[in-house]
Amino acid sequence: MNLLLPLRCAGCGLAGFALCAGCGGRFARLRRVHPPELSSAPPVHALARYCGRARTALLACKEGGRRDLEGPLAARVAVALREILDEHAALVGTGPVRLVPAPSRPAAVRRRGRAYLVRLARRAERGVPGVRTADCLRLSPLVRDSVGLDSARRFENLRGGVLLRRSRVPSPGTPVLLFDDVLTTGATLLNCREALAGAGLPVAGMLVLANAARET
Repeated sequence: MNLLLPLRCAGCGLAGFALCAGCGGRFARLRRVHPPELSSAPPVHALARYCGRARTALLACKEGGRRDLEGPLAARVAVALREILDEHAALVGTGPVRLVPAPSRPAAVRRRGRAYLVRLARRAERGVPGVRTADCLRLSPLVRDSVGLDSARRFENLRGGVLLRRSRVPSPGTPVLLFDDVLTTGATLLNCREALAGAGLPVAGMLVLANAARET
């Protein structure tokens, strides 16, 4: 099959890899980020900066149908989750932790052919004992595509637009880690946190694949 469709790195195009070591390394350094919009939020961690090869690879996975990237990216997420749990043990406690992916619009899921963040979360959880994915959030039909919206309009677009899937919500008091792909303004994470708080679920931390937000 590779003779017909040669496998190439989604970040740089190197033959023979879905994600080469160099491009995969862009997601290997977990760092705490401090966007001003999330100054009062729980700790926010990012695997990469949303630029260059990291951006190219994420777009290939998210919009380009490169499902072969889900394994390498999920492996990076698993490593990050273990680091976060070790660093913030006092926040998450010793009980089960739920990894909650940020929801996507149904139209986007249909266009992509899958809810790729949910798939990444479920693959990542396999390598992290005590963590399970809870796909318990959804977006209101009134939420529109946020591409091109500035910070104020993103917040307004999402205000009250993150809803609970009641049958999938963990028990009140269960610590939660929020998971999103790209941090832009913080609107998605803050609205997800608000929805979870309404169900009695404390958000202990937030993890994004890449950070595009300005920092203080």
